[in-house]
Amino acid sequence: MTSGHERLFETLEPPAGGLEGLRSRLARDTRRRRIRTRALAGTATLAVVAVATWATLASRSGADDLPPEFALARMHLGLMPLPSEPVTIPDERRGDTAIHRVPLPTDDVIFYLVATTRD
Repeated sequence: MTSGHERLFETLEPPAGGLEGLRSRLARDTRRRRIRTRALAGTATLAVVAVATWATLASRSGADDLPPEFALARMHLGLMPLPSEPVTIPDERRGDTAIHRVPLPTDDVIFYLVATTRD
């Protein structure tokens, strides 16, 4: 069987510098890629460390400036101790407020009876 397409593939000229020149160019390009990859990884790591450090320091210094209304946030950040019960009475209201925990068969839900003499 003979077809009209005698040459299926085109003949290519050898690379400049021969096979050794091609191998040295491939090795040089591989080294460059490795250096770029390492530089990029180092830069990314440095950026992540810088952002994490900034976030840690900014959250700690900003948390001290929170007003008393943000006591729950301060407790969450570990700047204030957690109360022994989920509900507490402020010091200025202790004389006219009473709280009683309603006993339930489960601790998943907690109910309190709250009474006060203030309006």
